[in-house]
Amino acid sequence: MMALAKICGLAGMLGVIASAASPAWATSIENATASLTCNSYALDVTATDLIIGSSYSIQYRLYATQPTGLTQTVIGAIPFDATLNTFSNTVTQPLGPLSGSQTFSGSAALVQNGTVIDTVNIGLSPNSMECSATPPPPLAPPTINQSNFNGIAIPSGSFIWFNANFSASGVPKAGTKLFLSQSTIHLATDAGSYDLQVPNAQITFSASATCASTIFDSLTNSWMTTVPVSGSDEILLSGFAVPVPANFAGQGHEKITWKGSLSSNAPGVSLKWKYGAAVYSSFSTDYNALSVKPSHGNTCAGYPNGEHAGTPEGFNSTNGQAFKTFVTGGAQGGGGSNFTGSWSGTVSVNPVSVFTSSPL
Repeated sequence: MMALAKICGLAGMLGVIASAASPAWATSIENATASLTCNSYALDVTATDLIIGSSYSIQYRLYATQPTGLTQTVIGAIPFDATLNTFSNTVTQPLGPLSGSQTFSGSAALVQNGTVIDTVNIGLSPNSMECSATPPPPLAPPTINQSNFNGIAIPSGSFIWFNANFSASGVPKAGTKLFLSQSTIHLATDAGSYDLQVPNAQITFSASATCASTIFDSLTNSWMTTVPVSGSDEILLSGFAVPVPANFAGQGHEKITWKGSLSSNAPGVSLKWKYGAAVYSSFSTDYNALSVKPSHGNTCAGYPNGEHAGTPEGFNSTNGQAFKTFVTGGAQGGGGSNFTGSWSGTVSVNPVSVFTSSPL
């Protein structure tokens, strides 16, 4: 301590202030490494010298770049409250599936109260790889679900968060994949009609999965969700955020028609699906930043089990506030703790079996 005091005193005398190196005990990310495959990634992070009782978030980005320059970006966040001086976590999520030659890079930032404290490059293994192409499944006849808004006025500048979920039966023990494609929402209002293209989805029922997770693949415009074979009463099907235009009436007579093609690579699977629509005064169209809850319970990220699949559990990167704090009445929701909106009716469908080979 005496030596430290002498050093600090000497630094003050010489005017050595901002240029001095950060001390070893500063709050920082001590480790950030990721192992990657063509279908998933596992990110290990450790932060040290935290202030107990403070709220933090580790925000990360992973990039998969092809020789043409086309880049897929994965954006994620790990919010936590420091109960110890050190925090460690491993996040395992689906990725892609990627195709062709890929080179990887990434960074992670430790954020406290909206301020970036430390940023490091993620150590990646491997740095590059070759991935085989996965052909898209053929289209199945569309399933259609209709509902109405509740008549509460929706102000321009807000967002409508459409989210659909399902339950499944007949899933084989070895697992299977389900696909949503060519999905659209037709919204008829007093001020006119809107036809909205909904992101695709791939849901993997995995025999090795012990919890549910999801990411949004911006390269293919698809939700990629992995769940245990046992499933859940609510599994995320797809989600879509719509900025409300200035001329949107939003005060009654709004009818929603959501449709899409559902297919599976195993026969005998049946689904029941429904959707909701909630209004948020502040939101994001960066779907990975939303940290959408992938199932009603048993989620890998440990989200509150009482909240429904489709709930945005993420935080606004600008002010650090949870997106859930911005929910308000309108569409199919009443605000408060209704983060997904009230449900439409449930539609039963038997997805078309599009593969006869091994389900995975």
